Amino acid sequence: MTSAAAEGQVCPPRVYSHSRVQLFRFSAVSWNSHRIHYDAEFAASEGFPDVVVQSTLHGETLSRYALQWAGPGARLESVSWRNRATAVAGEKLTWTATVRTTEPCDEGVRVTLDVSVLKDDGAPCVTGQVGLTRA
Repeated sequence: MTSAAAEGQVCPPRVYSHSRVQLFRFSAVSWNSHRIHYDAEFAASEGFPDVVVQSTLHGETLSRYALQWAGPGARLESVSWRNRATAVAGEKLTWTATVRTTEPCDEGVRVTLDVSVLKDDGAPCVTGQVGLTRA
């Protein structure tokens, strides 16, 4: 992040995908035992083309990329999101964000980002907001 984020500033997008191994591991550490997140055969029996990305992993991704954008010393204040569509292992996803608000605070500057995860066709998979502070 530059020293002064401006309202309306668009953050550089981040393109990524989640592997089956990553989804299995995230299920393990988050105690999520639903088989659609780690068993491809079971996910297929439920109508999915592959194992399904956990909603909480979307929240983690929104937060992690926002903090990376903000730079060293940034601190997460809040994160909220809504799942709009299902994503599966190996699917190309793009994190996007736009600065909604900035305001001075005791810790430096408080920034609110409107964030999205877009599917390859541009349709929203996840939408939400991330609040953070930066010294």
